[in-house]
Amino acid sequence: MHFIDLQAQYQELKERIDKRIHAVLDHGQYIMGPEVNELEERLADYIGVKHVVSCANGTDALQLALMAMGIGPGDAVFCPTFTFFASAEAISFVGATPIFVDVEESTFNICSIDLEKKILAVTSEGILNAKAIMAVDLFGLPANYPALAVIAKKNNL
Repeated sequence: MHFIDLQAQYQELKERIDKRIHAVLDHGQYIMGPEVNELEERLADYIGVKHVVSCANGTDALQLALMAMGIGPGDAVFCPTFTFFASAEAISFVGATPIFVDVEESTFNICSIDLEKKILAVTSEGILNAKAIMAVDLFGLPANYPALAVIAKKNNL
């Protein structure tokens, strides 16, 4: 017995999935085809916003968010030491510098105590502009967003 039986899930939805896949194969628009526009519109309606921009992967999504915030060369972005490579990669892609913050032993999420130390070190050094905190949720446990929000507000991040 599988924890998640993907084959059973697929069989339940097979006809609908196969129909949509064949539509893409038939028109051949694999990139930015009509299904992408449909997905973005339906997601926007679902969450109640004007626009949704879908991305090829999580790295692109992180990079897009950093770009939208105007983060670039000379900026510091604080991220946890225990994360997927894409976190630091996206920061580097926009020309900013990832500043690695220790994680909490119990959750492996970014540690607010070490975060404050790292922010102080960066601002005291005066070489980089402290710009943002990139939290990462792990193993179904969210980062301590209330504590991070206080730190972000206090430091204008």
